[in-house]
Amino acid sequence: GFTGGVDAVAGTLLERTVAFVNKKPVLLSDVELAKALLQVDEKQAVERAIDESLMFEDASRLLSQPPAEDAVAAARLSLEQKAGPGFTLPALRRKAVIQIAIANYIDLRLRPLVRVEDAEVRQAFNERVISEAEPPAFSRVAVSLRESLERESLDRKIEEWISALRRTAEIRRPDPRP
Repeated sequence: GFTGGVDAVAGTLLERTVAFVNKKPVLLSDVELAKALLQVDEKQAVERAIDESLMFEDASRLLSQPPAEDAVAAARLSLEQKAGPGFTLPALRRKAVIQIAIANYIDLRLRPLVRVEDAEVRQAFNERVISEAEPPAFSRVAVSLRESLERESLDRKIEEWISALRRTAEIRRPDPRP
């Protein structure tokens, strides 16, 4: 099981700290889980785990209570199916709690800031759709275009949030062990 330290079984390292974010550890298991879920390499997974740690810390300041246990259990099961075997239940549960907190923060703080004007939807139609051989009627694609523009806007707001968090964070990466 997970002990929070370093265990060695038959010479295999089970856990170690890959970075510190505002003096809190980012664990190898968090990075391995990010690699499995996001299909990214080790370096990208470390950066994503750091971003997630920053977002969770910020979200935790706003959210007054932990997520409901049934929501955590459902999210953990979903993560287990996506990540595949090899991850401990505590690691999957920790990831589920983190993801739920971040999603709740985004819904409370960032999503309300997303506004897509009708003129932006019309412009997107003119740029993305009108050049098709037989373009659909504007009314048939307006809703999906608006949703796409809203997702893009929310993604930008999330990136801005992460950038702001990184500017004020203390991020330290210990020297890798041989």
